[in-house]
Amino acid sequence: MQLFKTALILIVFAILASASSIIVAKSGGDYSTIQAGLNAANGSDTVFVKAGTYVEKITFDKSGNSATSRIVLRNFGTDTVIVDGAGLNQAAIITIENKSHLSIIGLEVCNNTATSCPIGISIEGFGANITVKNCIVHGIKKPNDNAHGIAVYGSNGTTPVSSLVLDGNTIYGCKLGQSESMVLNGNVDGFEVTNNVIYDNDNIGIDFIGFEGTAPQNDQARNGICAGNRVYDISSGDNPTYNGERSADGIYVDGGRDIVIERNIVDSCDIGIEVASEHNGKTTSNITVRNNFVSRSFQGNIMTGGYAANKGNAENIILVNNTLFGGNDGEIVLQFNNKGICIKNNICYAKSGTAYLNNAGSNNTTVIVDNNLYYGASISSPGDWSDAHAKFINPELVGPPSNMHLLSTSGAIHAGASLSADTIGQKDIDGQDRIQNTAVDIGADEYAGTNPIIHFQHSADTYQHTPLQSLVRQAEKVSVYAVSGRCVLRSDTPTMQSINGFLNAQTAANGAFIFIITVKGETVERKWIAGR
Repeated sequence: MQLFKTALILIVFAILASASSIIVAKSGGDYSTIQAGLNAANGSDTVFVKAGTYVEKITFDKSGNSATSRIVLRNFGTDTVIVDGAGLNQAAIITIENKSHLSIIGLEVCNNTATSCPIGISIEGFGANITVKNCIVHGIKKPNDNAHGIAVYGSNGTTPVSSLVLDGNTIYGCKLGQSESMVLNGNVDGFEVTNNVIYDNDNIGIDFIGFEGTAPQNDQARNGICAGNRVYDISSGDNPTYNGERSADGIYVDGGRDIVIERNIVDSCDIGIEVASEHNGKTTSNITVRNNFVSRSFQGNIMTGGYAANKGNAENIILVNNTLFGGNDGEIVLQFNNKGICIKNNICYAKSGTAYLNNAGSNNTTVIVDNNLYYGASISSPGDWSDAHAKFINPELVGPPSNMHLLSTSGAIHAGASLSADTIGQKDIDGQDRIQNTAVDIGADEYAGTNPIIHFQHSADTYQHTPLQSLVRQAEKVSVYAVSGRCVLRSDTPTMQSINGFLNAQTAANGAFIFIITVKGETVERKWIAGR
């Protein structure tokens, strides 16, 4: 046995020793192109890319060794690495096809207007343990056809794309035609789509798709979580393929199954969160939408079911503990062919003259509504369904829509119906424990004695006692977000003069902001409230 253990240790050390670093740089590196660096990489190598703009198509031609021994492509330190597809006329700028155990970290991917469907980062076929993290994708454009920022197409019917992580990415400024900013389509089984910021695109923000024929069998994105994302300003209003129709979702499940959508912030989209199926006779099922802030949707804030009677079905859908504000067609809208819909513990803060709950279609059965809080419209009716324990009171939110947390005097505190932890989740919108005392609060925020502003989930902060001004002086990059999730300032070359100018301009507004600061390669978060 001792000989076996010794041999095993030697094998492990041999594997670790075999990992190497490859440097790509415009000059002075091991290679001058990213593709050449990747071609040289083997099972556990990391390809570090130094600052610069690289105009090239990149393809991963081999897999890593395992989930813990991957080929990694990433920026060097905090360097800004731009992979520019301008003029290449290639479908995808970065492609992973039928490969596993790979990571892409910290790249900026931009400018693809290929003749065929342009994509920023494409994952195709099958594969396991693939991560795309902290990348920025923009300028992907095919306004009259189809384009994607990040696309995952599981096209193998027997072997899925699995253990997929899309985390901390930003996608903006894309013209998508009939397609999506970030999409998981077909045989994709097991995923985490977390902490991404998606905005200012002319079609769907995040989409989980099934039944499009992407895979010959197992053709559904499934068994995943969509959490902590910020999606805003998503509209097809100016998209030429929609002729002025505004129907772009912030987050959309179209034929997927067994997915949890939680702790997301969705604002100013055509539809906030939609759970539906576009294919007649096909069913989106087992979807939980919980602990989200959704506001100012052109249609409904949460919508379920097929968009027409001859479209697909939505079944076993749980809508709990969401805070909803100002949807034009209602806070929760049921379209067609819904079965088994649970609507509990939501705050529905409506526009005057609208219904909180809207039965906009037909063939909707087994709809359970209970213990929601309603404010802004009717003071006696939730709309098209009854609610035995309805509360028609002001939820006393801090300042909707930019801050939809509860004030200490809110009647939503400790007023939620008792639901299982599996149903309501362990954490609220801010990542705090969902149950602070004996009873859950209504809505997405679990009041904990303070009024927190929106928490952006980033790496651990070893600078936790360093003042904001000192951090800015050391910063390589600074981004500033309003509490709605909107980026209001971004600088890759920050100066104290520019940051102080911003702070001074905001003081009179008494607003709350979140600073995301890169210091020595670490992401640091600071909350700042004007006038304090």
